[in-house]
Amino acid sequence: MKQSIFDKISSEWWDKEGPMKMLHSMHETRMLFIKERIMHKYQELGNLKNIFKKKKILDLGCGGGILSESLAEEGANLIAIDQSKKLIHEAKKRAKLKNYRINYQCASIKNLKEKNAKFDIILCLEVIEHIEDYRSFLKFTFECLKQNGIIIFSTINRNCFSYIATIFFAEKILKLVPDNTHNWNMYIKPEEILNIAFQKKFKLDKIKGLLPIPTLKGFKWIRINNTRTNYIISIIN
Repeated sequence: MKQSIFDKISSEWWDKEGPMKMLHSMHETRMLFIKERIMHKYQELGNLKNIFKKKKILDLGCGGGILSESLAEEGANLIAIDQSKKLIHEAKKRAKLKNYRINYQCASIKNLKEKNAKFDIILCLEVIEHIEDYRSFLKFTFECLKQNGIIIFSTINRNCFSYIATIFFAEKILKLVPDNTHNWNMYIKPEEILNIAFQKKFKLDKIKGLLPIPTLKGFKWIRINNTRTNYIISIIN
């Protein structure tokens, strides 16, 4: 994972007009999908608050804690890990300031697998496209899921269109994200995730594309059926 890029901007992680502005802009749309799929998976538990109280959640590759804080506000029982010491430091500092109960750890999914850690819900957003060995990463992630669990990934597809949209335009031309944030060769197709999921006897729950729409205030993301660029996918066992 490209720790150096994210380490450099760790102090600006929460600046909604800074280098992570696109991540902030897509957060609301991702959260709606996450809540919807978790509610659907555990509908017998009634409401989201009750689910979050009873289910153990992992925020995998939590960065500075954008997702973790939203989950904490909903009362989630949460462990959040990232391999960047600087980002975990920033996340812990904010959590203490805001009195959030989030168990932040500087660790990898391999570390958790070695400790036989298990979770009901694993959320991994905008992470896997920065992982060099995605097969091992996915294998460890699936092995850390409890029976009757759900995993949600949000990432970028690999094709000519995604290169043009996310690297040529977003990075090089429009400067919406820092230079060299992404490596097109590390983008991952939905079927590559699903192939490993199916080997582990998991099944597809839902997949949707995510599209940024320019507004006067920046970008608003919407869900679409086309998954050629950004997409979010839920997998269950």
